[in-house]
Amino acid sequence: MRTAVFVIAILSLEVVCAAQQNVMQGLRCDKPSYGLGETINFEYAIRNDDNKAINYSFTSGKQFDLWVMFDGRECFRLSKHIFYSQALTSLTLRPGQMQTYCAVWNQKDNSGKQMGPGTYTVNAQLTPTENQPTITSTRVQIGAKSAALVPVTIKQATTDFEAIKGSVMISARYRGFRPNASDSNTKNGPPVTSSDWAICDDTGCMYVTGQNPLDASKDRDTPITVYGKLKKTSTGQVYMVLQSVSVNKKPTSKPPSQPSI
Repeated sequence: MRTAVFVIAILSLEVVCAAQQNVMQGLRCDKPSYGLGETINFEYAIRNDDNKAINYSFTSGKQFDLWVMFDGRECFRLSKHIFYSQALTSLTLRPGQMQTYCAVWNQKDNSGKQMGPGTYTVNAQLTPTENQPTITSTRVQIGAKSAALVPVTIKQATTDFEAIKGSVMISARYRGFRPNASDSNTKNGPPVTSSDWAICDDTGCMYVTGQNPLDASKDRDTPITVYGKLKKTSTGQVYMVLQSVSVNKKPTSKPPSQPSI
C-alpha cells in the first residue's frame, strides 16, 4: 500500500494534545471509494510536534487499533483478528519524529460476513497504558464508483454548479468558522449545521459540512485541499459535503526526515 497509490493523501487529519503532549495524527487509505469485496489498505501515523521526546508504554505487542463503524455500530475491529505478543513494548518519539502503522480490511465484519455498500467511518488510535491520544477518524465509500476528482476553484464551483454537479477537488485556505464577511456565497452562514466550516481561495469562499480537520482558533489560513460533493441549498448557496481532506500544515519544529503525514 505504498507511494503512488496515495492520490488522496490524507482522509482525516487533526491536531491533538494528550497530557501537554503536542502530536499530529493522520489516517489514510489508497482511495476514497471501493468496489464490493475490494481490499482496503489503511495507514495510521502519529508525529511528535512537541519540543521534547514523548514516551509511550504498552502491555503487549499491540500499539494501535483500528475499527470500522456502520450505522452507529462497530462491524470490524483489527485487534480481534491479530495475535499479539504478550511482552511489554514501548515507543519513544523524538521531536519531529513520526511512527506509522499499517492495516488491511477485506470488507468483512468480525464474524466473516461481507459488508454491503455504504459509507463507513474508520477510527484509529494509539493504545498506550497512559496519555492515550484521541481517536482520529475518516470515512470510506464502498460499492460506488470512485469520486471524479475534478480540480476547480470556488468561483467555478459556485457559478458552474449545474454543469459540475459532482465530486470535486478544491485547494484553498482553511478559515474555520469565519469566512470573508463580504463573500456572497457564505454571508448567510453555515448551510447544514453550526459545525460547518469554511474555506476560501482567491476567487471566493465556501462552507464544508463534515469532520473539521483543524483547530478554528489556531489554524486559520492553513493550506488545505478538500474532496467532496457539491450541493446547493434552496436559496442558492453552494457548499461541499466532505469526502476526504489533505492538510498542508507547516510543522512548528524541525521537519522530520520522513515524509510528512
